[in-house]
Amino acid sequence: MLAFSMRYYVVTTTKFAHQCVEYLTYGATQSNWLANVDVDDIVFLSQFNYKSQQLFGPFQVSKRMFYNKSVIYPAQRYFYRIQLTPITAVRSIEETDLYLNGIQYRDVGFYFKLINLVQQNKHLHCISLTDKEGKAIDDTFKNYGKIHNSLQLRNLDGGVANVDCEYIWQKNKLDKKREFASESDLESHILLSLKNSKSYEYKILNEIVTKHSGLGLMDSRIYNQFIFGNAYPADIVIVNDRSLNVFELKKGNLVSNIVTQVEKEIKKHLYFSLFSERTPLNGAVRIFNFYLVCLTPGNEEVQDLIARTYEFLQSKIHYPRKNNLIFLEYEPRDNTLCIFEA
Repeated sequence: MLAFSMRYYVVTTTKFAHQCVEYLTYGATQSNWLANVDVDDIVFLSQFNYKSQQLFGPFQVSKRMFYNKSVIYPAQRYFYRIQLTPITAVRSIEETDLYLNGIQYRDVGFYFKLINLVQQNKHLHCISLTDKEGKAIDDTFKNYGKIHNSLQLRNLDGGVANVDCEYIWQKNKLDKKREFASESDLESHILLSLKNSKSYEYKILNEIVTKHSGLGLMDSRIYNQFIFGNAYPADIVIVNDRSLNVFELKKGNLVSNIVTQVEKEIKKHLYFSLFSERTPLNGAVRIFNFYLVCLTPGNEEVQDLIARTYEFLQSKIHYPRKNNLIFLEYEPRDNTLCIFEA
């Protein structure tokens, strides 16, 4: 059985670590980057540029994602935000400290890959960590962290709007437009829905995942923007003891000009997930389910083309794993995101 506790994240910036720590606030450009982050999760702030390769923290999330226009980052607009609380004093570590920790525990290979994960994905706003990765960074802070002083804590100005399903619904005017304006908001709505086990979206996705994997959401860990290989995250990943479930989201209908992109996504996730040390199952996945989510009604001809492509790609894998392709469609209806198999 997977263990479920707080989750770990690295949030990234190239030059605004000082402001993030001053305001104990981290901001992103799109809602999906922070939609899965919850109160009490552990966050490390990364600033990697040509002058500095540092991590700051550890922080605990004190407020879920909200929208606020206070000027924190000069000439920048990162208005989707979370608030943080230092677990102890704010500390900093260098990337070399991670390597030293690996030497100390005779696990240099793992820590070297962890450094690469942070370095190679510094362009992302938020990196979902596995428990092993999160605990390794936290342990490095305890062993090598230096007190980070000379910062005056500041408060946010302006109004704060909590970003929840209702906020995403109204922002996208789904009662009238019947389609999300962006895939990031579609992703956010699903993730925020899954925080409420009594929601319709939770119920229907629980039924779908259980049908294809044998275990439901209560027995699973939910990630978003999860990286199996190198710098190519999957939208939503649901992992349990039996299966790896990857959800790729398309805000519109399936059309022929997205087939090439979908093929690329299938290759990356189908192949990299086979032996990825980042999966909690560590290469022991028996069932791989690739869910392609699009706006209803779907295009049957395009579905057939994608299905043939998937079959061809998975036929190259000579490994005892069951690989499934499942088409899902969504439809906004009565303040509810209806999701069903095509």
